[in-house]
Amino acid sequence: MAQPELTSGFIRAETRDGILRVTIDRADKRNALTRDMYEDMSRCVEQAGADDSVRTLLIDSEGDMFCAGNDVAEFAAATPDTREAGSAGPALSFIKRLRALDKPVVIAVQGQATGIGTTMLLHADLVVGAESARFFTAFIDLALVPEAGSSLLLPGLIGRQNAARLLLAGDTLDSDEALRMGLIAYRVPDAALAEKAQAVAARLAAKAPEAVRQTKQLLRQGIGSDDVDGQIEREAERFGERLFSDEVRAIMNKFLKRAK
Repeated sequence: MAQPELTSGFIRAETRDGILRVTIDRADKRNALTRDMYEDMSRCVEQAGADDSVRTLLIDSEGDMFCAGNDVAEFAAATPDTREAGSAGPALSFIKRLRALDKPVVIAVQGQATGIGTTMLLHADLVVGAESARFFTAFIDLALVPEAGSSLLLPGLIGRQNAARLLLAGDTLDSDEALRMGLIAYRVPDAALAEKAQAVAARLAAKAPEAVRQTKQLLRQGIGSDDVDGQIEREAERFGERLFSDEVRAIMNKFLKRAK
């Protein structure tokens, strides 16, 4: 199986047992992300989408801090001209690709997750947080505004008041609060983070891939929508199609054989 061609020197990728594991490896700089690193991560997401042997994308990082957000030196060097020349930029291109991926995304977080280190989690399906995990968006303290769709997605996920804590007050959420609010799905001791994230990714990789793909699409369509009747109809249409698929028939036949 092909591996994505990476050039930044700070992103590692390995495919094994249906899981494409992407590791941010710049611990000496608190895993702050550069343009080149975003481009590498986009290549990894593209590879995950194009390679049928990949069932799940797992993102993690080295060191005791998940991600310090964007590299401040690159931010400081930006000019209005360079910003206008690439308004989407590699960071948001990565986020858009991550959001569009029709395969499960698992992210493992330890220590501080700052800025896009937190907002990228809104585009994962399951986030595994270590006890040490801390979540801080930083935008308001830099006189900036939210990005990566967080002003829309955070209120729907954790409630308007909690979203305001992150985006307006500039609070830091610990792992207990993040679990209670639904920002993360699992909370484990730091020593168990890698094992738990791998186990979650493996469980997802073992599911019927087409059912997973369509479930992700339905979840994406339902976010922020109040069209419950329409969503019921969309689900029913997909359900009916899936009921007669080879994947479903094989699973049902296997179940019936065990039941005899």
